[in-house]
Amino acid sequence: MLKERARIYYQEKDCNCAEAIIRAANDEYELGINEEGMKAFGGFGGGMQCGSICGAVCGGMGAISAKEIKTCAHQTSDLSPKCKAMMNGFKEKFGSAFCAKVRKENFNRESKCWKVVEGAAEVLEKIME
Repeated sequence: MLKERARIYYQEKDCNCAEAIIRAANDEYELGINEEGMKAFGGFGGGMQCGSICGAVCGGMGAISAKEIKTCAHQTSDLSPKCKAMMNGFKEKFGSAFCAKVRKENFNRESKCWKVVEGAAEVLEKIME
């Protein structure tokens, strides 16, 4: 289950929101992203490190892209609707996709942004089925 894998990465392995989602999705859906590719997602955590679009959404977009794109994005007809579904599903759950807003309403010292990572995993899991 994607949520459980994300929990392990986020809470036990201390990955940020983007890393937890992409690593969990890579395991769950056998996306084939190597360790160097995983490192590329580190900067998306914390809303691209500046409170912009939530890293959990970015991790989800990366997972969708890794699954759908065969050559390039412009040649992938299923990419746009699935990315829109990720963004819309996340915004429906949290009211925004901006880390600064989502974090303000969902962060606590004990679990950090786990509620957000969990919600993103739920949205992504529906899309990846």
